[in-house]
Amino acid sequence: MTMLPIALTKNERYDRLTQRIIQQVCQPNSNCIDIGAHEGRILAMMLDAAPLGRHHAFEPIPSLYEQLKKDFGPRAMIHPQALSNQSGHTHFNLVLSNPALSGIKKRPYWKKEIDQPIQVATAVLDHLIDPSEQIDLIKMDVEGAELWVLEGAINTINRCQPVILFECGNMGGQVYDFSGKDAFDLLDLRLKYRIFTLDAWLKHAPALEFQDFQKHFDQGTEFFFLATPK
Repeated sequence: MTMLPIALTKNERYDRLTQRIIQQVCQPNSNCIDIGAHEGRILAMMLDAAPLGRHHAFEPIPSLYEQLKKDFGPRAMIHPQALSNQSGHTHFNLVLSNPALSGIKKRPYWKKEIDQPIQVATAVLDHLIDPSEQIDLIKMDVEGAELWVLEGAINTINRCQPVILFECGNMGGQVYDFSGKDAFDLLDLRLKYRIFTLDAWLKHAPALEFQDFQKHFDQGTEFFFLATPK
C-alpha cells in the first residue's frame, strides 16, 4: 500500500498507526472484520498482514459495496448490510459529495454537502459470524453508530476477545444519543476492555482512565482508539 512520505492529515496519521497495529496484531492466518469498509483501505492492510485469514467487510453504500466485491471479492467476504444492534431495514443518509460522512443518521457537516436518503439492510454481527469462527481483529468506523455495532457483537467479542479499533467522539454521540461515559462503560465495565490511543498502545503506554477518554471525546483531540481485553 502506497502512502505519502509524511502524514498530512489526522486521518492519514491514523491510517499509518492502524497499519502498524494490524501488522503487530495479526498472524498470517488471523481473521479480521472491517465494519464501514468504504473503499477498502484498511481491508487491504488486513489482507496484507493476514493473507491466510478469513476476512469480512461490511459496506452498505451500494456503489462502494460493488467496488469492494470487484477489488476484494476473491479474498474476503463482502457484506452489504449496515451493522447495528438489530436486524431489518432502515433509512441511511448517503452523502453524495463525501461518502465517508454517510451513516444511518445524518450528522452535522463542516461545509455544505449533497446528501440523499436511501434504504439499507441492517444486521447484527452476532447473527452473521459462525460461533465456531475465531475473530482476532475488528475495525469500526461507522460515523457514530459504533455503540450499536458493539451491542450487536457482544457474544462474538466475549467469545473471541479480539483487538478492537474504533472511532468515537462527541459529534457521533450527539447524533446517536450517547455520552463519553456510555462508550467507556460499555467497553470497560460490560466487555472488560481497556482503551488506548493508537500511539499509546504502540508505545506500550498505560490505558486511558475515564477522565482522559472523556477529554478526548469532548474536545476531539483523539477520535480513533484501540481496545484490548483486560
